[in-house]
Amino acid sequence: MTKKFSITGYQLKILGIILMVGDHIYEMFIYTQPPTILNMFGRIVLPIFLFLSAEGFHYTRNRLRYMSRLLLGFWGMNIGNRLIPSLFPMDEVMIINNVFGTLLLATLVMYCIEEYKQKRWLKATALLLMPFVIALPFMIWMSTGDGSPIFIYILQIFPSYLTVEGGYVAVLLGALFYIFREKRYLQFLSLATVSLLATGFDFSHLLTNYQWMMVFAIVPLFFYNGEKGRSDKYFFYAFYPTHIYLFYVMSYVYLNYLM
Repeated sequence: MTKKFSITGYQLKILGIILMVGDHIYEMFIYTQPPTILNMFGRIVLPIFLFLSAEGFHYTRNRLRYMSRLLLGFWGMNIGNRLIPSLFPMDEVMIINNVFGTLLLATLVMYCIEEYKQKRWLKATALLLMPFVIALPFMIWMSTGDGSPIFIYILQIFPSYLTVEGGYVAVLLGALFYIFREKRYLQFLSLATVSLLATGFDFSHLLTNYQWMMVFAIVPLFFYNGEKGRSDKYFFYAFYPTHIYLFYVMSYVYLNYLM
């Protein structure tokens, strides 16, 4: 049955960007008590971009180049996340955003899935375990309080399942979107399951712990028609860090000179 209304991948991305902007306005001006609904709608964003990454990874002609762009984005934001707060220091707001790490690990798992299909067992397993192994020294250091914080800098070079935005659950969701990309109802079931896990099965605090609201990403994803739409390969890579740093600086100016 053909949907009377449908949206392309580009339109889905624009929707994600709009909701993301509202979410980051909430984060950067949290001390002004902005409307919570901005943060609630922001829960829809990560599933949208994980879904689009699964689509993009499937169709790209060069998967390693696709992943290398995400790695460069991850490095760039790690630098920016240290530089901008050092130039405009404030205690009320922190920059902890770097979705490039999440998308990178999700696509790494997708790459491993394809390697397993080609029966390259050793390569696929080594790559799959690499982000976990990288995090082990950091986990030991955090648990004991001994050693050098150099482990933190290691995680700035390559992300870990445990430290990326959204955590291992987000990486898992991206992988499930890829595995079930030809079975949309299983993609939705995966998203619903992850959303249920996000509640911690504590249903008495659904309006305060609202990460589960990512389940509402099912609505726009339902209308996705499988078409890429307008091409803007590098727009998101530029827009994502730029708008975060712009809002941070605006927040700094407002807090220090206008409030």
